[in-house]
Amino acid sequence: MKYQNTALVVEGGGLRGSYSGGILDILADKEIKFGGAVGTSAGATHLCSFLSGQIGRNFRIDTIHSKSSRYMSFRNLLFTGDYFAFDYCYKQVPYKIDPFEFDKFTDQCKETEFHVCMTDVDTGLAVYPRITDYRNEDDMNYIRASASLPILSKIVNIHEKKYLDGGVADSIPFEPMFKKGFDRAVVILTRPLGYRKKLSKALPLIKLAFRHHPKFVEAVATRHIRYNHALDKLAKLEAEGKVFIFRPSRLIKISDIERNKKKIAKLYELGKEDAHAKMPELLKFLESDAKRENEPSIIQTRETVVMRSIP
Repeated sequence: MKYQNTALVVEGGGLRGSYSGGILDILADKEIKFGGAVGTSAGATHLCSFLSGQIGRNFRIDTIHSKSSRYMSFRNLLFTGDYFAFDYCYKQVPYKIDPFEFDKFTDQCKETEFHVCMTDVDTGLAVYPRITDYRNEDDMNYIRASASLPILSKIVNIHEKKYLDGGVADSIPFEPMFKKGFDRAVVILTRPLGYRKKLSKALPLIKLAFRHHPKFVEAVATRHIRYNHALDKLAKLEAEGKVFIFRPSRLIKISDIERNKKKIAKLYELGKEDAHAKMPELLKFLESDAKRENEPSIIQTRETVVMRSIP
């Protein structure tokens, strides 16, 4: 079933995204589709396998392929400038090791308006390009930029602009989808209820590494303010029946670059467990969208939009 007026929003969080992978696999298994989708960082990469219809692929990447030092390691960082190796993650895995269903992804992106969130390093603002074909070099680089963590990744240059992790400017990009005309949103968070983000401990290092990019430093310094404001707004929208939120039902401590595969697998299973438990509520939430299924869509698309300024 496709819910044309509802957008799917997936937060990032590195290997915490395995929780989102579990939920997305259940949604795919139930053949639940959305008119739009947007992801930040790991949320963007996990949405790729969801849109290609490859159940279990995110789990394999998080628990099997990531075991390789070629996938992520400080050796990669030392010799290439990327903790998550570009060639291995974005070329070897999808084209050879765990083949990506490129045609299915492209076909689905004609039906589901898919955006990723990345941060413009010069302006500190969030940018949301639309993705239609992973085989397109720009689209692949937009996805890569969205998941390129500061310090652990090189800046991604696309058409003379510099981009990094979308989570810096907009960790939970639900507002752009509402501004684009979607009525409701299903939001997948990777932190449990009650979590509040604090000022980044890496800020002193960020200030040094990005001293020539003051707007980016400012965005990192104020990220926790925007993040917590977003949580407050989501709580209000949830109470109004405009968003449906998935979040871990219990705490499993895990880092963005977690290497303990048992913990990653446990978090993935929690995602599946929570998805099954909340499925009746989700379907009830989506019912009103289904009633408007045959109404003309009011959604307007743009290839790239900037929706947020730094406070």
